[in-house]
Amino acid sequence: MPIDSRIFVFLGANLLLFYLAQLVNNSLSAWGLYLLLLGPMIVMPALYLRLRSAFICFLLMGLWVDAACPVPFGLFTVTFFCAGTLVSLLRHRLRPRQSYHPYILAHLINAGSIFILTATKGAGSYFVVELWIQTILTLAISSLWLLFVTPWFFRFQRMLIALLHLDPEPEDLPIR
Repeated sequence: MPIDSRIFVFLGANLLLFYLAQLVNNSLSAWGLYLLLLGPMIVMPALYLRLRSAFICFLLMGLWVDAACPVPFGLFTVTFFCAGTLVSLLRHRLRPRQSYHPYILAHLINAGSIFILTATKGAGSYFVVELWIQTILTLAISSLWLLFVTPWFFRFQRMLIALLHLDPEPEDLPIR
């Protein structure tokens, strides 16, 4: 099959996570706070799928996030491609089931996404203290939520793969 069938599991789970994060953002908007939980969306497709299927997943999720967020069009699509390619290149060194690498990668990618989003505000606003306070608050709140959401989200994706009787092992690894 040219496209791995697990891509639909990852896309569905990513859409659910993004929707739930937007619901939380709606309730936090009264305080001027928001969550950005994009790190977990990239890690599992990059670790489990072949490069072609992973790129399709990154493209669809990036376009979805770009359409839903007030950012320059293509920002998160390019971010997903870059981060996903980096994780895909490192996946021979990472074991998704036997370590904390996916959790650490999710936090790093999420922090990078927050700083990339901050960089789009323009050079004139880099010297405004409120921007950096908002960035640090967003990073802190998102990291705290990721501590609870990421383990649940990765187990949810693995459970869906098992329930649908799909191959639970990552593709293209030299040692199985």
